[in-house]
Amino acid sequence: MIKIKSCTIIIVLYVVFFLTTHPVQGHNQSDGATFSQNNALKKEVDVATLFMEAHKYYQEEKYREAATHYEKLIQSEAENGEIYYNLGNCYFKMGLLGKAILSYRLSELYLPRDEELKANLIYARQLTKDRIEAKQFLPFLKSFCFWYSQLNLKELLLVFLIAHALFWTVAIIRIFRRREHYKLILLINLVLVVVLGCSFSLKLYNYTYTIDGVVLAKEITVRSGNGLTNTPLFQLHDGAELKIIEQNSDWYKIEVGEDKRGWVESKWVGKCQLESWPPPAHKELF
Repeated sequence: MIKIKSCTIIIVLYVVFFLTTHPVQGHNQSDGATFSQNNALKKEVDVATLFMEAHKYYQEEKYREAATHYEKLIQSEAENGEIYYNLGNCYFKMGLLGKAILSYRLSELYLPRDEELKANLIYARQLTKDRIEAKQFLPFLKSFCFWYSQLNLKELLLVFLIAHALFWTVAIIRIFRRREHYKLILLINLVLVVVLGCSFSLKLYNYTYTIDGVVLAKEITVRSGNGLTNTPLFQLHDGAELKIIEQNSDWYKIEVGEDKRGWVESKWVGKCQLESWPPPAHKELF
């Protein structure tokens, strides 16, 4: 069920490309520029080495070592959907269900159409103790406006910019060629630009202001206020997904399902946002 993704060939080819397109310069080059190029080359080689070592550890079922290498790749700003996916697989094998789901959710931001990722996320969710029906943000967008869920944020922006450029290209052509069908094309293109622009704005808003979270501890207590002396309301368990609606000091106000709300300590929850990585350390969670 859990299958690792390999992009070793891509990384190696990237390093080869770097070597062939950035030859060693002669002595007339400044020491500063040479040092900078050497550092850049070393970084690319380190990334390839880290990934190959991580893949090797995973194949040897040394999942903690593999996870450490994938974490280092992310910290070196070499993160992508495959690395988050592989890291999620490592966490899953280590029994860290919450961290696995969090990593899969982060991978989704890069790979919204990946079927293996969807299957692994569904499988991991089935193993969680809490059965929570997630409240969807404008659920019709996933079926009617298929591009909203099938494209990630950058892809949606790119498609919008292409449609926008095409609109102005047709508009300029129509100035010199007054033909009826250009008017129809321009109108269709305008509708497309508006729809894609609205879709991108909604997706950006949803990512920025509708913050999802994942429980990373075996069990946490949801309380009526942001303090340990407040009344316990209910418990959540490893892998439970929730909405973060407010942050106050070291506490999150959360919403679970349709009507359950309360406060939890932020150190037990990982945000489904790339800039919030890394989540809390393993030793703090269990």
